[in-house]
Amino acid sequence: MNIKKLDIIKSDERGTIFNCEKINYLTRKKHTISSDHTHAEGEEIFLVEGKMVLTVGDQTKEVEAPIKIDIPPNVYHKITALTDIRILYFYK
Repeated sequence: MNIKKLDIIKSDERGTIFNCEKINYLTRKKHTISSDHTHAEGEEIFLVEGKMVLTVGDQTKEVEAPIKIDIPPNVYHKITALTDIRILYFYK
């Protein structure tokens, strides 16, 4: 049996990002903001727990788990946690 503790990519007052090799595991606390950016890679996000306001490009929508979100490359996106949330994500 091979068991390894997950490495932490980043941790701050909003929550923690764990390195799960190809997929990352993100926790965010209620009322925090994440992903307020654009990047060259496409991204797939799986909201597995909680509710959030999601902005992708010029569209904003309140969403609730469980859902999958596809974000194209070079498109602005932002997450505002309405509850504590748990997300799995990876770059394409």
